[in-house]
Amino acid sequence: MTDQYTWLGEPPTEPAVVMIPQAPYHLTELDRLASTLRARGVSVAFAVPVISWKPLYSLRPTVRRLAATVAASARSVTEPVSIETLLRDTRAVVVMNDWGVPRALVDRANGSGVPTFGWVEGVQDYDDVDTGLDRNAYRRVDHVFALGPASCEILGADRTTAVGSERIARLWNAPAGPTGRGVLINSNFTYGVLVEARRSWVAGVVAACEGAEQPYVLSRHAAERGRSRLAASDRSVDELLGEAGRLVSRFSTVNLDALASGVELAYHNPHGEQVAMFADPQEGFAQTSTVAELRAVLSHPPRPRHEVREAARAYLERHVLLDASSTPADRAAEIIVDRIG
Repeated sequence: MTDQYTWLGEPPTEPAVVMIPQAPYHLTELDRLASTLRARGVSVAFAVPVISWKPLYSLRPTVRRLAATVAASARSVTEPVSIETLLRDTRAVVVMNDWGVPRALVDRANGSGVPTFGWVEGVQDYDDVDTGLDRNAYRRVDHVFALGPASCEILGADRTTAVGSERIARLWNAPAGPTGRGVLINSNFTYGVLVEARRSWVAGVVAACEGAEQPYVLSRHAAERGRSRLAASDRSVDELLGEAGRLVSRFSTVNLDALASGVELAYHNPHGEQVAMFADPQEGFAQTSTVAELRAVLSHPPRPRHEVREAARAYLERHVLLDASSTPADRAAEIIVDRIG
């Protein structure tokens, strides 16, 4: 945790809603929300945590994510300010997660009577059944902007609103496009969660691809540690997904991106993940737990993207609000404006 933040861009000159991005993809949601609030006459400011310097800290995933966030925002940073200073003229705080680094800010905002909002950043192990941690994810903020109805059921309907995701909505509403070719392998063993399974998982997926005579490319999460015997692509997973015929992945938000894009998903779980999110595919994607099962799935040609989308519709609508009558930012902004008056 940290007691200091730096303004990202211009500091506020009047009481503002303060948003805390911690990764480049957070800006996709928060920049749109900021524009929507400003259009309603609400002042908005951005701030990022300041991590105290220690030897080798630049190698830590959290520190690298913050540096990438500042770079992606194309905004300058100011001198650090304390949490007390940040909260002095703050009308509300919006975070993408309420544990780890932002926890102290959320706790102090709650104690000061400043409304706090958390926008669920992606698929979540809310009850920490696989993380081995005790994060109490999205249970500290006053109100949660959830991706879909399933998250609201877990976190409590009285303190959540399903708003969806700007990124996933964009993928869902885009033309389906032609069916890609080959297999995209999404290696996403990060932040100490089941990392011991990474090597055997990747090796098994590669064996299935080779057994099915399918070309493949490996994408590794930016925060994944350790070397890989298989060279990973230096292209973004978003770019690779646009060309892929199939995605093979463990628990990951990229799975939702794939289904919304019309890319067939094989959720491969030989290591026994317990999170229930991908336990019921509702006929929207394949589940495998052995190399032989995955090889059998990959042996069939991928379906056209519009067919994949339609098959996955019921599953997606349970986990991500896809209502096009308004945007996720509009829905979140309405809740914030109503709360701050």
